[in-house]
Amino acid sequence: MPFTEKRKYERRPYVKPLRYHLAASDIDKPKRNEIEYEGMSFDISEGGIGIITPHPLNEGDILFFRDEIKVNTLVATSGVVKWVLRLADTTYRSGLEFSDLRSQSEGPD
Repeated sequence: MPFTEKRKYERRPYVKPLRYHLAASDIDKPKRNEIEYEGMSFDISEGGIGIITPHPLNEGDILFFRDEIKVNTLVATSGVVKWVLRLADTTYRSGLEFSDLRSQSEGPD
């Protein structure tokens, strides 16, 4: 069966430190929302970003970036985890889809 590319946007290398916090669930709201995590981005497109973290994320987790992520003329401040791959004992690679992409000329809502 031939491989079919699912991505809508071309990815390019984007290696930068990344700080984020997870959206809180109702159960652990005070705990998770206040903790800032660090990771490293490895690639980016207009649709999302790939990151590496020292801890596993879960599909569906919503990450809020400390600093805006800029892609061409677009800006994002959050993303949804679409997939997670364990690379080593304490290294995980995840793909995120931007959830709030807007033009840099637009202000925040």
